[in-house]
Amino acid sequence: MKIGTRIGLAAALAVQLCPAGVRAGEAEQAELCRDDVIRLCASAIPNRGRIIGCMKVQRASLSAGCRAIFDEQMSAPDGDRSPNAR
Repeated sequence: MKIGTRIGLAAALAVQLCPAGVRAGEAEQAELCRDDVIRLCASAIPNRGRIIGCMKVQRASLSAGCRAIFDEQMSAPDGDRSPNAR
């Protein structure tokens, strides 16, 4: 897979990891995690489930902004905000 395609997929998947109820600022949130997905979990792209699993394993290595989004996502009580929500 070409690097441009991988980056595009990573950005799209990063948006999916953002809380579903938060639409304003979604692009900024995706930007916070895009580099982490590429840096830490590139081998998991484009498999969303594998990326989420990788990010859980790599949580300590996530950037502060991405970790905050990811932690919020993982601790959200409602089903709409789970990492598997679309």
